[in-house]
Amino acid sequence: MPTFGGKKRVCYFLLGLFFSIPAVAASGHMYIGSSLGASFAKLGNSYPQIAYLSGATITDAYPLNSNRASTPVFSVNGGYEFTGANWQPAIALGLGVYTNLADYGYNGQLIETAQGDPSSTLYNYSYRINSSRVMAEIQFTWMLWKLSPFINFGAGTARNSLTGYTETPVTSTGFVALPPFQSQTNVNFAYQAGLGVSAAFNFAGSVSDFPKERISVGYRYVNLGTTAFGTRGSVYPYQLNTGLFKTNDLYLSYTHLF
Repeated sequence: MPTFGGKKRVCYFLLGLFFSIPAVAASGHMYIGSSLGASFAKLGNSYPQIAYLSGATITDAYPLNSNRASTPVFSVNGGYEFTGANWQPAIALGLGVYTNLADYGYNGQLIETAQGDPSSTLYNYSYRINSSRVMAEIQFTWMLWKLSPFINFGAGTARNSLTGYTETPVTSTGFVALPPFQSQTNVNFAYQAGLGVSAAFNFAGSVSDFPKERISVGYRYVNLGTTAFGTRGSVYPYQLNTGLFKTNDLYLSYTHLF
């Protein structure tokens, strides 16, 4: 989990990039774009545990079958790009909005251990996570012939919604059913970094000497902050901590420059 000092360093670094526009970048273009890709997520806490006293010390473990899940991700972005030349990169400053088109799905078991007794697997469980974010972004693009490599960075706010916690008993033996963990939305500082390559072109009939259309393929790492469910209510006043939420995204994007 990044420390507060680590988050500050990320912010200072990105602010420095935002204000590092070369004075020679005297012209540029507004742009708008969108992307569609696959997001591969990883939860940091694959074996959450909750310990409490109920006569004896009881430990409830919630191991995940897998701490990885995937779903489609869609984005729209826009801003202004300062034109580059030769080995001087074009520098784009803008805003991006990202959202999942479906939920990440996770499942596991609830294993209860009373002090001095063997462990018992009581329930199978499942839940969903959906994430969206708004990011201030900067991208450096080197306009080298027809293919243009780029790197980009972003920082902003993520909303990670944990919902749909359900349990089903492993056996027909009757256990006391507790209320589900309450759905909760975690609002976090988020940051991302990525790279890729673009192909720049004009549509047939265009009178512009500057290529105003781009098709790109790219990779993006995203840190979305920590996540947790709420409690089960007064009968079980403990949160389920699911840990740091990170994704690795592969995407295809289209951008139009005005």
